[in-house]
Amino acid sequence: MKLHKSILPLLFLAQMGCTTEEIQPPPIEESQSPQIVGVPPADAGRGLVRVSENEIRHYNGGEGYDGRKMQVSSDNGLTWQESLASASYPPNFGGIDKESPAIVPNPITGEYIRVQPIDGYVFISNGGLDGEWAAVTKDGQLDYNWEQGDKGNYLTLGGIMRSPTFVNNGQRILIPSHEMREGTRLHISDDGGLTWRTSQDIISAPPHEKDEIHQGVRWLNSGVEGSIVELRDGRLWILVRTSQDQYYEAFSSDFGDTWTESQPSRFFGTLTMPTIGRLKDGRLLALWTNTMPLPENLGAQDDMWEDVFTNRDSHHAAISDDDGKTWTGFREVILDEHRNRSDYATYEGQEDRGKQQSEFVELDEHRVLISIGQHKEHRRLMIMDTRWLYEKERSEHFENGLENWTVHSYIPEVRGHVSYDRKQSSQLVDLIDKPEHQALQVRRVSDSELINIENNVNYEKGGATWNFPNGKSGQVDIRFMLNEHSGGTQISLTDRLFNAVDETTAHYAVYTLNVTPGEKLGEHVLEANRWYTLSLHWNGVEKNSDAQVLLDGELVERLEISNTSPNGVSYLHFISTSLEADDGMLIESVEASVN
Repeated sequence: MKLHKSILPLLFLAQMGCTTEEIQPPPIEESQSPQIVGVPPADAGRGLVRVSENEIRHYNGGEGYDGRKMQVSSDNGLTWQESLASASYPPNFGGIDKESPAIVPNPITGEYIRVQPIDGYVFISNGGLDGEWAAVTKDGQLDYNWEQGDKGNYLTLGGIMRSPTFVNNGQRILIPSHEMREGTRLHISDDGGLTWRTSQDIISAPPHEKDEIHQGVRWLNSGVEGSIVELRDGRLWILVRTSQDQYYEAFSSDFGDTWTESQPSRFFGTLTMPTIGRLKDGRLLALWTNTMPLPENLGAQDDMWEDVFTNRDSHHAAISDDDGKTWTGFREVILDEHRNRSDYATYEGQEDRGKQQSEFVELDEHRVLISIGQHKEHRRLMIMDTRWLYEKERSEHFENGLENWTVHSYIPEVRGHVSYDRKQSSQLVDLIDKPEHQALQVRRVSDSELINIENNVNYEKGGATWNFPNGKSGQVDIRFMLNEHSGGTQISLTDRLFNAVDETTAHYAVYTLNVTPGEKLGEHVLEANRWYTLSLHWNGVEKNSDAQVLLDGELVERLEISNTSPNGVSYLHFISTSLEADDGMLIESVEASVN
């Protein structure tokens, strides 16, 4: 068998981690924000594979000729072009065109194992990606004559697969596999993928329930799309998608045969795919969608299927230097370019869309290539500099418009594949006294399209959400003015992205403050048509923490913490509190710094 020596050190380090107990984060002087470099040929999450020091491929799904199409980079991820896999490369035997097979190199042999995510066929290479491929048979043999072979004799693994993960120095392969209503069970192979058994335990999560926030029940995903990493102490850690507000996690001390009872993790996210992995220097990288969906309304179906997705317009990243004990970043890698479209639900086809799902490969000491998204118009290949995750400051003066803001509202009628069309809820307006500047106007509108009386939904209260690096203490400064006809604005510090029009944000926020003209902030009566600088200094995110409120540099109030957070604050959320259409608030700038 052909050994691909150039990838073996990378794979061993990436899978096993390093032995260093403490990792020093790199300097950030030269960090860059994430850059789009291409478009994956299929939905993200599978199909991305490093071939050599310079070549990376992203394979397609589909059968026949279409199944051989792929995107290839020959310059370590910088540029991409369509190419065609060799004739020896096997297409999917069925499955779904938009789902790539998962292709992972074996760190011991250097050969590749390929697993079809739906239908579960397993292939193993001989001579690398462009060499011969053999289908694994039910009796653990390799059949190289798969074009004329008997498909009924080929092994098929049950469930919907994530990518294979090699553990225990490459001696064992684990593949998380799930049924939506049952949870994740692990397929296990100790002979390089020829024979398989399943784990004794299933990783699952409880169903979502109605409560004072939710008038309906979310689609039941009882612990699916698992992602695994091997920790330095020898345990395995798995993170799974759920119907809850958080991903659930479990641990294994016997390389995947048995698992602890699953529990909520520190990562927030609902009905979206998580991805965790180890970089070659030993740090852990997490990619996920750190977004809270809107509450379930009266129109929600039972838990058998999706209703509508309102939390798939972003993707986030965080990094850990201490094997997962603490995490830094919680930054938006990307916001969906189509998030404000009036025809969002049906634009270019009625199918899954948005920025959930991801996979990554390491490029060099500081950079990773990430494949993100579902739907041909929403998928992106991106290069992210991990030093960017260690930055401690961010500011916004709207030089790039609303590129960095979530401001959309929803027209609450399900269209396409469980989607809503959208409208912008907040707009940039010119400043009369500063014609060279614009400000963001957050207000309530009067718009019948944003109301669904039958489902008891009203999204007329406009809002805006902005992300900054996470911190358990820090400061945000907001330059704002309340218009004369303003019914008030709620300002919240949160640890995840809340929809701009989510009225329940204060229920979950870490700190919340309300401002209204004529009302007091401490002993100071807020005036309309006057610019203020509001500073919020939060001193912690644990029980009994508080935040100082300063108005033009003067301490006017202290806020008690509303909800603790495992990760610190990373979002600023505004929403109108007006009972009728108003002129709201103008925001000229925001700045954040964390400790």
